[in-house]
Amino acid sequence: MSLKTMPLLFFNLGGEMLYILDQRLQAQKISGEKCTKVINDIIKTMIAPSFVEELFKNQVIYSRRAMRAVFDRLAHSSIMRLNTNSMDKLFDLMTMAVKYQISLCQRPQEILFTTLNHLDAIMKYSECDGELHQRTVALFKQFVNRYSQLTPGQFQLLRSTLLSYFQDQHVRVSIFLKDGVQNDKGRFILPLAGHVPLGIEVPGAIRLHCEPATVSTFQCLGTYQAFSKIPSLQLDGTRATNLGLNVYSSSSKPSNSRGSTPAAAEAPNKPESESEGELSLLANLLGASQSTVGTAPLKIDLFNDSYLEMEPAKEAAAAPLTRTQSGCMKIDVRRSHADTLLNIASDFKGMNVDADNNINKGDDLLSLMDELGSD
Repeated sequence: MSLKTMPLLFFNLGGEMLYILDQRLQAQKISGEKCTKVINDIIKTMIAPSFVEELFKNQVIYSRRAMRAVFDRLAHSSIMRLNTNSMDKLFDLMTMAVKYQISLCQRPQEILFTTLNHLDAIMKYSECDGELHQRTVALFKQFVNRYSQLTPGQFQLLRSTLLSYFQDQHVRVSIFLKDGVQNDKGRFILPLAGHVPLGIEVPGAIRLHCEPATVSTFQCLGTYQAFSKIPSLQLDGTRATNLGLNVYSSSSKPSNSRGSTPAAAEAPNKPESESEGELSLLANLLGASQSTVGTAPLKIDLFNDSYLEMEPAKEAAAAPLTRTQSGCMKIDVRRSHADTLLNIASDFKGMNVDADNNINKGDDLLSLMDELGSD
């Protein structure tokens, strides 16, 4: 297992989340000003210095439930509020999209260029905010400096770790089912044709290095082409892959047959039970953030659900942690009980949490995790 996987996983999932939210806000004819505000507020939290610092530390990859809780907190870092059903569908669509992209990577190094495509999109979203754009550019350079020097073996370990993370996730997504890239059991159907990896010859020949040397040919099951483009690590360079591009935009469709409109994922498989200590930490990570003063609530309908709740961030308190009769821990993000956050936080030694403190947006996402890491 690679200890350098977390930044790749998070920013690929984060890029997909921005794609989906941007498309859905536009589909609901939300004003451009409000769309920009929602997207930029999420990006500010996503690339907060304290969060990025913690994310780039060598660490074991988060559990799926932990990752789901972090993105729930991230999605609610602006004026937007999603009900549990909408958030489940959003996270499932993000997860399956990234799983498909990782599965389609023809060589381990392509994971980096897939991530850079997502970072390119994040930089484009933040162009209207000069300071935010500079922070995204710095994040891009940090990615290149960290991962450009890895060996093929290290990239292979990264890919193996990511595939292991996604291994048991088989949520059926209608756009994948419609395009024939996913079967009714939620497993992807990978293509048997297309471009071969960079530096690899097109299959179809067998060479015998003997005296005399001979070459024999055979018929392949699919049609393959040589890969001639050289991917670039430059800021405005060409990544030479469609993986990681915005497939929800009509101007950007990858060569694989994924659709151009989002669809709701079906009900996810129930996640496995996690330890009470980990979920207590996650409940703290879901604490309320400071809202933007004077911002009115925004209501839209996501994935054709009955409703999508959006309210000022100051009215959204911590998600309480409860135990069901079966012994499973449950986080209810729809309820509002600030006292629960304080009760849970008391279990952590050396941690002081005050419900009345005004925590700057972007710094609260992993503030408690930062304190644990300093112990």
